[in-house]
Amino acid sequence: MRSGVVLAGGKSTRIGVDKGLISLEGKPIVAHVAERLASVTDEIIIVVGVASQAAVYRDLGFRVITDIFPSDTPLVGAYTGLTEARGKYTFLTAGDQPLLNPRVVELLFNEAEGHDVATPTWPNGWVEPLHSIYITKPAGQVARRLIEAKEKRLRMLIDALPNIRHVPIDELRAIDPELRTLMDVDTAKDLERVRRLIKT
Repeated sequence: MRSGVVLAGGKSTRIGVDKGLISLEGKPIVAHVAERLASVTDEIIIVVGVASQAAVYRDLGFRVITDIFPSDTPLVGAYTGLTEARGKYTFLTAGDQPLLNPRVVELLFNEAEGHDVATPTWPNGWVEPLHSIYITKPAGQVARRLIEAKEKRLRMLIDALPNIRHVPIDELRAIDPELRTLMDVDTAKDLERVRRLIKT
């Protein structure tokens, strides 16, 4: 079984509204993310920050849960989702990546087999913790330890897992030449770009 966890609890300070609920081609951005991810996973969990968000997000038809405790870090959202996920492996992503490519996710699931995490990795060593596959239960336990140690960086979840599969970014480019799968909506300019691209 494969799980997909979508983190949608951010404060969206740069764009000024809840990014996940912005309409894109007639439906909220987070719905685009979840629907694309649903084609390669067996369950979808959307994690939001507060109960008032959850009430709105549940109208989208997906399972929605609220961060286990208040936080300003996606590490808590990751921990919350990993704790509830039932799959052996979980794809963790953000609720503002509406051009997510299911074929890229499939590649990462395949690469994760036998490892604790599979993460896209750039030539300079940078990784994409919000576009990675994690071994669910052990990663959840590690996330809890990091939170207890006052860690806030989601990247540290990858660093703390012992068996990492670094997937070269060029392997993603072979499927998605423009790496649209990694495009997120942080600003109004990003939103306009995604609006143009999603039509094609």
